Amino acid sequence: MSDTAFLVLHFQNGVAHPDGVWGKYLFPQVEKNGSVGNARRALDTARQRGMLVIYVNIAWRPGFPELPDDTCGLLKEAKDNDECLVGSWGADVIDELKAEGNEIIVINFGSDSFEGTDLDLILRNRGIKRVYVVGQCIEHVVATTVKRAVNMGYGATVLKDCTSGFTDQNYDAMVEILPLYADMISADDFVSMN
Repeated sequence: MSDTAFLVLHFQNGVAHPDGVWGKYLFPQVEKNGSVGNARRALDTARQRGMLVIYVNIAWRPGFPELPDDTCGLLKEAKDNDECLVGSWGADVIDELKAEGNEIIVINFGSDSFEGTDLDLILRNRGIKRVYVVGQCIEHVVATTVKRAVNMGYGATVLKDCTSGFTDQNYDAMVEILPLYADMISADDFVSMN
């Protein structure tokens, strides 16, 4: 599995904790889907296999220079309340999935893990051909990142029970749409792969 990477998208306090700027909306779905526990099992397996593990967390510098003044509604609350600044609690990975050793944390500024980041450079320098994806906001960061990865020539696999959406309807729609771009498997499928 030296040509595969395990991407952990937006499993951070601002998104996956009940006190987070988006977590307060997402957490009921996070709990319902069991996405944190499922992602933990899959992450442990990825580490045991020696896969490259990369976290992608949304965060901005003070003053939000990475966002336009009239940013989209999804990001406006964070900007208006100085949430998820680099180095803040909201930008940190949740306790259950903390990075270990030299695992990489990439900072992104919206729903695309590649736009304005060094993710592609890291993947290409490591000879990565396929990404396995877990993460929050299936309708935003997961879907956008998977589509971009495939358009850039990577293979992609989404661990569908290691993600959540803002609503059941959003989640269900993405589980139907994403197979056009990526393989869809469960955490159990991933753990049992040879």
